[in-house]
Parts: sequence; C-alpha cells; structure tokens
Amino acid sequence: MDHEYSISGRLWVDNADSVLPGLDCREYAIGDIVFLLSTTTAKEIQIILKDKSKAVSISDDKIAGCCAELSRSFVCRVRMEKLHEEYGNANVFNGGSDYEVVCADRFVCECLNGKEVSREKESF
Repeated sequence: MDHEYSISGRLWVDNADSVLPGLDCREYAIGDIVFLLSTTTAKEIQIILKDKSKAVSISDDKIAGCCAELSRSFVCRVRMEKLHEEYGNANVFNGGSDYEVVCADRFVCECLNGKEVSREKESF
C-alpha cells in the first residue's frame, strides 16, 4: 500500500495584487510550515505546501491554525484541505484488479477574517 498526503487551499481576496504585488508566486511561513501562494484569478490565490513530505506530520489542528492565520493576515476568507489517499489493489468488474485509491480521508477548514467558520472531516 502506498500513501499520499497533500495540503492545499484557496484565499479569496478583493485584489490578488494586494497579496502578491507584481509576483507570480510568494512563500509564506507560519512557524516551520512554508506555503507557496500563487495567483489563479484576480480575486483568488492558490495555497500549496512547499515541502510536500511534511504533509504527513501536520495535524488537523495545525492546518486549522494556519488557515486562521492566513485569514487574519490577509483579512479574507481562506479554505484549507488536507487529503490522505491510500492506494492499493482494487477489484474491477471484469475480474481483474487495478492499483487505485482504496481509502481516503479529508479534513477541510474554512476561516473568515481569522475566525473559523467551518470544519469537517470525512473518510471515503
């Protein structure tokens, strides 16, 4: 079995240039966690974890704290997600097998102006 972890998110702002003035991408550190912020539209900024190997060790509460910090710092709505996918052999209808996602866990947190407005965790 293989495991894949990822942490990503979005910032919704009035003007992306206020966060990334003249830049395509910017690093933003919260403690020892470094995110890359990049513009997707004039009002939306993508958030990804710079060192993807750290995703396995970052707790849901830490993600929620980072979400609140980003939301407070940029005075906006922020949504962050941690996804854990487990890959393995899965049966297919013709009797064979295929290597695919057999189990996944997702944690999602949303903050507005530094205040947490929603949090959910699901397995599928």
